[in-house]
Amino acid sequence: MRRWLVGGSAALLAACLPLDPEYLVTAPLFRGVRVEVVEPGGYASLLHVPDGRRRATILPLDTVELTASFAAPPGVTVQPPIWLVCGLDCVNGVLPELVGDLAECPVPLPLNLQDPCRLAAGHRIRLSIAGAFTLARQWTTLVLVGSRDDDLTPAACLERLTHPPHTELEPCIISLWSLGLGPLWALLPFDVDASDIPPEILEQEVDTNPDVAEFRVTRERGGSRSEQRVAPGGSVGVRRGDRITVEPIFTEGSAQTWWYTYGDEEDKPWSGELESAEEQLLIRAWFDAPVLDFAWTAYDGWTNTPITWTVPHDVVPTRLFLDVNDFRDGRAAAELLFVADDAP
Repeated sequence: MRRWLVGGSAALLAACLPLDPEYLVTAPLFRGVRVEVVEPGGYASLLHVPDGRRRATILPLDTVELTASFAAPPGVTVQPPIWLVCGLDCVNGVLPELVGDLAECPVPLPLNLQDPCRLAAGHRIRLSIAGAFTLARQWTTLVLVGSRDDDLTPAACLERLTHPPHTELEPCIISLWSLGLGPLWALLPFDVDASDIPPEILEQEVDTNPDVAEFRVTRERGGSRSEQRVAPGGSVGVRRGDRITVEPIFTEGSAQTWWYTYGDEEDKPWSGELESAEEQLLIRAWFDAPVLDFAWTAYDGWTNTPITWTVPHDVVPTRLFLDVNDFRDGRAAAELLFVADDAP
């Protein structure tokens, strides 16, 4: 994993006050970024991309679409975040590098920028990647700056982040995300000779994003049980006391088989033992209203088990936010709304 969440966490409440469940979305919450190559560059000419899908890793000369996923409480609109490139020195931390007014990022974006710059604002943006001569490392670090407060703009949060004393950041969303480069062999002749690469690696499908085709929703109450299929973004009627189980059904090809080598000799990539693996699509869930008997897993506690909970006594519209991770670079996000079932 080359991605993580930093900063912008809500201030801790005093110990004497009750804490909200960790799964409960009480303010805008950053969930992740989906990367899709929409216009492949010349280095992608030999890649095997499945029909109807897009690569989830970048290469020089690509045009890439980045989509940020957020969750928010009912009635709250998430303001469009500001996207930054952190630069090569970002390994020392965000605050030491993001100081002062930031210049606009060059177009196309070089991969060897030393200093941070500003990309764009929006929930979905596009950027073009410069040529391989700008390549400096195998990833590019982005910073997303947003706000949890309707009365505070992302621009104001950026001002607080980039200018001393760097205070009052609690209502701000400040998140890092890494754009992975690959597949690395496609950068030939800037790397090793192609004859040294196992054909399984050269011929395999590139990493793509998974997609949720539909949800299988099961309702259990007493001795009765019903099941239905619901499209992402749809709604499901429930009653108090219902035991709900939600299982995402993925599109064909969402879970890929991929090849890699391990035990490579120094400075000899792909020289080790060849192995294959099947992607495991793992999920995590958030809710915008309290539910009962939900086995919460932490932000990094992904699971492959269905989502199960009990509808509370007071049935209010409750939105489920689902995140999907293939544990390479593929990501997906989907939602489902649960409402009171007025049927007799």
